[in-house]
Parts: sequence; structure tokens; C-alpha cells
Amino acid sequence: MKLQLASKAKTLAQLEGHLLSCHVLPQLCFSIEEFLNDQEGILQSIAETFDKVIVRSSAKEEDGFDASHAGCFLSLPNIEAKNKVECASAIQSVIASYGDLDIQNEFFIQPMLSDVSCSGVLFTSDPDTFAPYLIANMDFSGSTDGVTAGHKNTLKTFVCFKHRESELEEGYQKALVHMAKELESVLDNPALDIEFAFINDKLYLLQVRALTSKTTLDLSCIDMSDALHKVSKKIKKLSIPHPALLGSRVIYGVMPDWNPAEIIGIRPKKLALSLYKELVTDSVWAYQRDNFGYRNLRSHPLLVDFLGVPYIDVRVSFNSFVPKGLDEEIAGKLIDYYLDSLEGSPHFHDKVEFEILFSCYTLDLPARLQKLRGYSFREDELKQIEFSLLQLTNNVIKQDGGLYKKDIAKVEQLKKRHRAIVDSHLSLVDKIYWLIEECKRYGTLPFAGIARAAFMATQFLDSFVSLGILSVNQKQNFLYSLNTVSKRLSTDLLRVFEEKMSKDDFLEEYGHLRPGTYDINSLTYAEAFDAYFNSKPYDCKSIDFEWEPFQKEMIASMLLENNLEISFDELTNFIREAIEAREYAKLIFTKSLSQVLVYIEEYGARLGISRADMAHLSIGEIMRLYSSVEASDVAELFDKEIRRNKHEYVFTQAVKFPSLLVTSEDIYHYSLEEGEPNFITLKSVVAQVSIWNEKESIKDKIVCIENADPGYDFLLTKGIAGLITCYGGVNSHMAIRCAESGIPAIIGAGEKLFSNYTRANVIELDAASRVCRVIS
Repeated sequence: MKLQLASKAKTLAQLEGHLLSCHVLPQLCFSIEEFLNDQEGILQSIAETFDKVIVRSSAKEEDGFDASHAGCFLSLPNIEAKNKVECASAIQSVIASYGDLDIQNEFFIQPMLSDVSCSGVLFTSDPDTFAPYLIANMDFSGSTDGVTAGHKNTLKTFVCFKHRESELEEGYQKALVHMAKELESVLDNPALDIEFAFINDKLYLLQVRALTSKTTLDLSCIDMSDALHKVSKKIKKLSIPHPALLGSRVIYGVMPDWNPAEIIGIRPKKLALSLYKELVTDSVWAYQRDNFGYRNLRSHPLLVDFLGVPYIDVRVSFNSFVPKGLDEEIAGKLIDYYLDSLEGSPHFHDKVEFEILFSCYTLDLPARLQKLRGYSFREDELKQIEFSLLQLTNNVIKQDGGLYKKDIAKVEQLKKRHRAIVDSHLSLVDKIYWLIEECKRYGTLPFAGIARAAFMATQFLDSFVSLGILSVNQKQNFLYSLNTVSKRLSTDLLRVFEEKMSKDDFLEEYGHLRPGTYDINSLTYAEAFDAYFNSKPYDCKSIDFEWEPFQKEMIASMLLENNLEISFDELTNFIREAIEAREYAKLIFTKSLSQVLVYIEEYGARLGISRADMAHLSIGEIMRLYSSVEASDVAELFDKEIRRNKHEYVFTQAVKFPSLLVTSEDIYHYSLEEGEPNFITLKSVVAQVSIWNEKESIKDKIVCIENADPGYDFLLTKGIAGLITCYGGVNSHMAIRCAESGIPAIIGAGEKLFSNYTRANVIELDAASRVCRVIS
């Protein structure tokens, strides 16, 4: 039996009694004309047929193939069918919601479901790409509109690749899969939007329509089975115990450690991905950890990509936070504890260093280590962990010859080396090669060290709070007092608008920044100044922070007790200097990175290749030209590689992987975990939501953006009310920026919550209470 999708009411009427996988409720359907001509007769018919009902819209404009107009028209639940006045009023309200009175429009009546155990919405294709995925949003509150209304933060989301649904266990998910397959077959449509409800294990179909989307990307015909099988095999191979690594298994995540989801996004093009690997995650990251006294992980890449989606190898990352001198057996137990903790608390994936790892010594470390007693760690083992971290930390933070000081000095050298290369007569390829090499040695390597020091600095601040020495509000005030690059940017921009600083001078300092630091298609501040800075910026004022005498005494005393070889003044100077220097080092090395992208664009133009196409070329293809000459034409070689990478990028766009991969089966089906967002500041705001684009004003709005790397600093100059990102860590650049600017924010809301917030009109962001509520 094949049926055609029609209006909401007619489609359900056609399906009633013909489906094996689910039930369709009976209905009475009337046109507006019929109701106007025989209101009493219709009300009597409803009263005789039903008890408690829902009056539902079924306008002609609803559920079309081009637009669903979902939620545009009223449906009123819990109406007493035998109360004709109440019923008539509900029907009139539904009719009024249609606007223009087309008397051929319909409404329909169905019995109201009670004792609902689960309800929600099921898409039979990815609405963004039409790729073959089932995506179910489920609400277990007992409501039938919890998902469609979008007001709940406790929804469960399930994602399943269509061709592996047979492996699911019996239950709600399996029942939804059976219903989806039957409806796809009966309606001859692979892309459906289905509303459903369960009463215990009995499944009801409430609505089905064509899945509509404004996307121009249609990947419905792509065959992903073989590609996903290869990914599954690769994960299994990588999961085998490695002789040079501790830990019995692997976990992959998009946010731990060097959080690629925040820096390059979860679907970067080849150039951005390869640049990030080259400059940071292939080897530089491990050299820095080794230099600071952590376990030597050189030759182990930190980042792997599965069909172009970047993941951090969490086992490798966790190994790299073990101090070199720690006993091997203790270190092995520690790694397994870390892996078990992350698997058991996946919502900590963007804050592993603050919630799971012991990566440096802080004043509260001895107390925090006590939780390891519950995992068979002996007291002498805890002492060894404590001592090894103490030695490592002392070597980093000491003011005379501390490792972070050397890194700050090293960054300064990059400015001269950068200028020498740019001003030289080297060819474009040679300039690209040497800018990258110098950037690794004098840019990203020392930046990694300074960033590590900044992590330690933040953990010291947190330890002051946990020990009651510093209040949360005082910690925020300390951050407000910092003089970072981002704060100077805001101040200098204000001076430009007040004509106290020239635009050219501003761009000389900040013009290389771009929202997508590694993305060649992302315009720099110099290229799009008017788009990024089209209104007078927010005045980012600094505040003075003074430590109270008792705080100084307590901290100084505890430093001595804990054998930290640093005074109070030296420690607080370290904290301030490390956090400020991290932003400065980032400003410096991104100048070289941005110049590389400029040269790559210029080189592509010489070869007749567009900027957009060069985004699909690996940096390795360009760098190898420095030391090799081939008979083949370079433009032809590049064109072939670009076409191949574009083909691969289709799979990058199509796949839906979770933020954490624990087993190889996770690439086929998973539930989105309820994240624990990182709330920044103690402020509260109620404001309209805006998804950032350069054409709309975002002043006094809560801005939502997927990932906010350093190039998005311009957002904070626009007087926004708040900021929400999908990806990001508690100690990320944007978290620090919002803290020092006093802008309430959620950094790293996670996919589920971020999706809820972007669909809202107005939300309340209460950072002090750590809640975010959808108002409308």
C-alpha cells in the first residue's frame, strides 16, 4: 500500500488502521465552512464521540513539501468534549490562528492521550543534510509537546545510522525504528518529520509530514556504509593496547585537551585540519609536555580524524599529563582511573583537567587526591603522585628561571623572525614553508607552554576558592582586573571610534585576526573591518583588585606548608602573568598563521585556483614543494588533490558522530549526553537570542555561535547581553574573555542544549544560579 502525504488530518485519516508498527488515534475532521454552517451539530457529534479531546489545526499551509509552518497554528489540549462552550471556544481559537479566513481550511478533534510515558519528534533523515540518519528527540515528562514547544532542557536525543538499526535492543528506540521504516515505505518518502507518543510500550503516531529544510545540501543519495565500516575497523585497531602507552583502552573526544571542536570546528576543511595538525597536534604538543616534565609522548599524534571529523586521542592525552618520574605501576592505575572517570561522567569531556585529571600541584591537591582511595590507591601511592606533581609545578612556576618565563621570551623572537621572512625575497612557497617552521618553534611551541602555565594559574585560583580563601565573586573580580590582549583590543577599538587612534594603527596590531583562525575562507579584521566593527564598541573598563591581608597570610603560610618554592607575591604575579601572556602569545603566533593563509590564497590565485578551493588542499601538498620538484604541472596536481578532498568532505558533512567515542559502535548509534555547561561570571540577563551574522545588530542580545576561537573577540565589542557557544572549555580563550569583560556566558553548552537555545526567541541566562531558561 502506497499513500500520498496530504494535510495533517487527511494523512492521519489515511493511515488509521493500516499500520502495524503503531496506532493512529480516531478523529473527527471538519472544515471551517462546515463549522460555521452547523456549529451545534458538530459540537454534539464531538460530545457523543469523545470525552477529553485535543482540538488540532489542519490548515492548508501546514505540512507542505516546501514549508511545514510547524507551530504557526494553535492546537489546544485537554478540552472537555461534553462542555460545548469550552469546546466551541477552543475551536474558534484554533480557527482564529489561521489568520485569513479561508473557509475550506480544516480542524480536527482527537481523544486526548493520558498517562504518556514518552513523547517526541523523530526525523527519518538529518534535517541539515538529508543524510541517512534517524534522529529522535524524546521527552519523558508525561507531556506530549515537550519537544515541539522547545521549553525543556531535559530532553533525550537519540541518533542512529539507518542501516545499522537492527542492532538496537528492544524498547522505545527499536519501536521508533520500526515505525520509521514502515512510514517511509507506505508514504514512499525517506525524509519524514514524525510526532509520536508512548503509553507504556504502546506507540501512537500523532503526526507525520515531509521533512522540510532550507538547506541546499542534499546528501540523501550518499552511500556511507563502507566508509563507516572503515572507521569502525580503525577504531578497533587503535583500541589495542600499545606498548608505549598506559591504559587498557581508548576514548576519543572533540573537546578534551587541545579541543579541536572549539578551534577548527567539527567539520573543518582539509587545509584548516592539516594546518592544526602541523602547527600543534602532530608533534608540537608532545614536545611541550615533555619539556615541562610530563611523560614523553613524542611521535604520538594527539589528533586523529575519522572521515575528516577531528578527535583527540584521550588515552594519549591522559598519558601526557603523567609526571615523568612517577612509578610505572601507579601511572598505569592513574590512566585507567582517568579513562573510567570520563566514561562514567562523559559530561566532563570539556573540563577534564578541572574535574578528572591531576595535572599540577595546587594548595588543595592533597585533599582532592583522597578520592583515589576509593579506587584502590594506597596512601604511599598518593604521596608519590603528590610529590611528582609538586616537583613538576615548582619547575614551571618559579620566578627565577621558570619554564613559562622562557616560553614568554621565545615568543618575542617570533615577531622579528616573522618580519624577516615577510620582508625577504623568498618565493611564496618558501615563505609559507619557513613561516610555518618558525611558527612551530617560536610560536605554537612556547604558546603551548604558556597555555599550560595558564591552566595551572587557573587551578591555583580555583584552589583558593575551594579552600575558602577567595570567594567566587572575588575570583571574578581578579579576572576582571587582568590586562589581556582582548581587553586592549576593545580599548583600542573605542579609541578608533573616538578618533584617538588611526584605523591603520589598529589594523597593524589586530588586522590579522579572523574568526576562523585556521580557515582561509574566514575574512580577517583588515579585510572586513566594517562588517565586524560597524558600531561603537562596548567600553571594557578594568577594575583594580587588592588582596586582603588575611588572604596574603593564609596563602603564604600554605605555600610554605606545601613546599611550593614561591612566595605569595611571586605566585600571584605568576597567575596574572601566565593568563595575560597566553592571550599575547596567541596574538603573536596567529599573525604568522594568518600570513600563511594570505600567501596560500595568493599562490592559488597565480595557479588559477580560488580561495574557496584552496581550503580543500592539505598544507603538506604545499610544503613539500619547498624540497621537491616534479615533472607534473603544480596546478594539475593541486586540482587533482582538491577534487579528491572535496569528495571526501562530502562524508565529513554527512556523518553524525558523538562528542565522545567510547566504542566502535558509537559511530552508528548513540544518545546525546546531557552536558554540564560552563557558566561564566555571576551575572544574570534576560534577552533576545541572536545567531550571529554580520548583517544583523547583536547589541543587547544573547549571541549564539557554534565555536568561538580568538578571532571572535570582536563580538565582545558590540555590547552584547550574553554569549552561548556549542563548544568550548571552562578555561578556553572565550571563557576568559567573557570573565574579564563581565559578560554572562555559557561556553560549551553541548549540542543538545545549544540546539534548544538557538531555537528560542528569549532566554534567561542566570550564570550565578547556573541555569538557562527558555522564556519564549
